[in-house]
Amino acid sequence: MYKRQWLLVVVALVVALGAGGTLYTLLRGGGVSDTATVVPETVGGDVPVVYLGRWEARVDGAGTHRLTLTQGRVGERVLILVADGADHHCVYTASLARKPDAEGPLRLTATTVTSGAPLSSCAPGTPTILALSPDGRLKRTGSAEAEAVTYSRVSPAGSRTERRRTPSAPPNR
Repeated sequence: MYKRQWLLVVVALVVALGAGGTLYTLLRGGGVSDTATVVPETVGGDVPVVYLGRWEARVDGAGTHRLTLTQGRVGERVLILVADGADHHCVYTASLARKPDAEGPLRLTATTVTSGAPLSSCAPGTPTILALSPDGRLKRTGSAEAEAVTYSRVSPAGSRTERRRTPSAPPNR
């Protein structure tokens, strides 16, 4: 009888060690091949989860741009962009223009102005392309004449700060 109990203890120990080693390897970023095809994870829409959330950039001469990406399908509004400068406050929106490839990027429709102060300081934009950089930042490009803007993540989708603050409200500073 004792041999059977020892055998069960040994088997349980081997299973626990194997599971712990696998978990450790996965949490440390191991176990993924450089040649693996990555399919973007989406939940409830076409926008890959890694793009979702709040992003912010400081633009020389134009102030702060806060960009919020939400889940949606092609044709639905997925971007809210708030541009705050010394003499303006503009809020823009854009929709997903087409479903992204596995590696991205996101292609959005031209931005439209939803509000502004003064409204005359806000003009609609051109179609936008959003791409993730290897360092995790988000690069937004538009027309050939426009300079690319690089955003840093402020909060991922579903975080408390994202749910609590409306995209058009300035941050508490």
